[in-house]
Amino acid sequence: MTISANIRQLRKRAGLTQIELAEKLDVSIATLRRWEAGETAPNGTRIVELANILKVSPDEVVAAGDGNGRARLMLPADERSNGMLVFEGEGTRIELPPTDKGYELFSKLLENLMARRNITPAE
Repeated sequence: MTISANIRQLRKRAGLTQIELAEKLDVSIATLRRWEAGETAPNGTRIVELANILKVSPDEVVAAGDGNGRARLMLPADERSNGMLVFEGEGTRIELPPTDKGYELFSKLLENLMARRNITPAE
């Protein structure tokens, strides 16, 4: 599934309209519609925010991991993260504290992963 389809499906599963989700993210409805149409993609920071709002892990938003050797991204609320921001993949596990700097680095890891999958973040 594409990131656009994931965002749309997860938003609907959370019972949110496009307007409600756009307001929670503090983005325009046009921006959210472009994400869901696959015209653009959210940046790493926005993906972390989406994951928090939709109560899923960032890899569920970008469909990055499935437990079969691909990357997995976990937020502090995930019981497997031990309260840390976690990037797992390619034989590496990186744990970052849930601080502003940790979220910044986590977002950069996420953007790197998106770049590898040829997803260009626009906002």
